[in-house]
Amino acid sequence: MSFKKIKTDFLISVAKIIAMFPLDAILKIGASIGYLTWLIPNKRKKIATRNIVLCFPDLSNKHQRSLVKENLISTGIGFAEMIISFWSKTDKFIHRFDFEGLEYVESALKRNKGCILLSCHIHSIELASRAINTQLNNPAFILGRQHNNKIFETHVDNARRKHCEKTIDKKDLRSVLKAFKENRFIFYIPDQNFSYHCEYIDFFKQPAATVIAPVKISQTSQAAVVPWFCFREKNKWKIQFHPPLDYFYTEDMTCSLTRMNQLFEAQIKKYPEQYLWVHRRFKNHPKGKNYLYKDL
Repeated sequence: MSFKKIKTDFLISVAKIIAMFPLDAILKIGASIGYLTWLIPNKRKKIATRNIVLCFPDLSNKHQRSLVKENLISTGIGFAEMIISFWSKTDKFIHRFDFEGLEYVESALKRNKGCILLSCHIHSIELASRAINTQLNNPAFILGRQHNNKIFETHVDNARRKHCEKTIDKKDLRSVLKAFKENRFIFYIPDQNFSYHCEYIDFFKQPAATVIAPVKISQTSQAAVVPWFCFREKNKWKIQFHPPLDYFYTEDMTCSLTRMNQLFEAQIKKYPEQYLWVHRRFKNHPKGKNYLYKDL
């Protein structure tokens, strides 16, 4: 047995124990972890700082610094929410969720073409996905990438399958199209950095490698595209679904991706501290890989 497996299994065991704590206690643990990442110098803090400076240039240095602090604390809470999503019982958290616009989701399946549930990397994304699946007759599948730590990936996949039935690798287009032929929902969160099959589209006025797959898949399958977003409000969560997007079918690729990023921007600006700024969103850049992060 490798040290990597022993370490990973131990950390997962600790997470499962934490998942049995009262909800507010778990969230406080997450906030404490986030606060520590603010106090202790680390690479993720540097990345978040760089992203926030790039994307909110109009804020004063003081306000940028404050936003970084709030973001790292929220990132820690997001980590706690992930633990809750993977290993806590549903009745621990579901009463804290409010849903708005579920009629858009219900009507989307009437086309019998399936539905993409489109969102961006807000910290509560894992917990929100599980909460949404409690409201659907046929739980949505999750589209995502494989984690570099395969041992961790196995634990996560097993946890997700308890509420989403199936996870699909982002490269497995055949399974995606098959799911839509069966008129299923798929969670798709496409706003991370990509190095292939992408276009450089402005995101907070920065060129961001934006994957073209959401548009390609929707055009090929004719699946409905329903945007949704979840934000945390004082240890409660509100999930809001928006009307289906039609421009994926009627406008060209660049215009569709631009409007998608603009939609994400508008939502992120409501609660900017709750976005995944610790991710190198602008890693691939027209001026070279890691152009905006190479000095970190």
